[in-house]
Amino acid sequence: MQTFFNVTMLAASGEGKTTFLSSMDENIRNDLSSNIGLNLSLNPELAARLDQNKERLKASLSKGTITCFDGIQSTADASSYPLEISHKDSDPFLVVSFTDIPGNWITDDSEKVISYLKNSSVIVIPVDASAIMNDLTEQKTNAENLFRVLKPGLEQSSEPRLILFIPTKCETYINNEAASTRLVNKIKMVYKEIFDHITWTSHVKSAIIPIQTLGNCSLMYHKKVKIDNEEVWKPIFSVTQRNQYNPQAIEYPYMYLLSFILEQHYLNRKKGFMGFFRNLFRELNYLKLTNEKLNSQCKSYSQLKVIS
Repeated sequence: MQTFFNVTMLAASGEGKTTFLSSMDENIRNDLSSNIGLNLSLNPELAARLDQNKERLKASLSKGTITCFDGIQSTADASSYPLEISHKDSDPFLVVSFTDIPGNWITDDSEKVISYLKNSSVIVIPVDASAIMNDLTEQKTNAENLFRVLKPGLEQSSEPRLILFIPTKCETYINNEAASTRLVNKIKMVYKEIFDHITWTSHVKSAIIPIQTLGNCSLMYHKKVKIDNEEVWKPIFSVTQRNQYNPQAIEYPYMYLLSFILEQHYLNRKKGFMGFFRNLFRELNYLKLTNEKLNSQCKSYSQLKVIS
């Protein structure tokens, strides 16, 4: 029997939701599989879609600069990527379904977004580090809009939840401990209302895990561009090494959320009459050990900051 866990990507357009998901290509799935001793697989059609996105990211590194018009563009509809987890030569026992929802839904169709959040065990919030570190005013508005859907999305349930803040485009900001600390503090300040709410919501855990989305690029400046008849500030990056797609620390958000999900699956399977016998005969030990291994490896990444 399969157990399902939902992961919802939640952020305004351009923050890096689709780019982050596209990093879950065959290489990282294989690395995670070998790491935890379990098979991780996607439907071939969905895997091919992620590979196409990854090729677009690689292509953006083929010239001297990267703008918001390069790489992956905003999605018009929700896309789901069910990641199946199984033992070798057996059917999947766990499905972790990642859903990428369009950023404009947060304001244009908030009830639909809230519905997704209510059914999610993990909420991933990508944050454009280049925008937040340069005090772009729209970041405060984005944070306010997120809180309006997050608060009702977390209500009416006492089930454990995880909210992961993933600062993207961090190539310029995690080169040293001081820069990383400034980034984390700025995120805490801009998203203070959300973190305050999480603090007194006992069943919600949270963490900040910065990543380098592409690697081999560096922020130059922000420029106003017109998108959908509206002028917005967008970053311009210089490419430090052309054609070299080299994301960094991309595996840690996946390991952290998988650790959380495996822990919840383990606790749920221990419950009740059948759970007593599963525990007695150590049928669930692999879940506990895998979770502990992932947790230990995540702690080795000094940039990861557990908030609650």
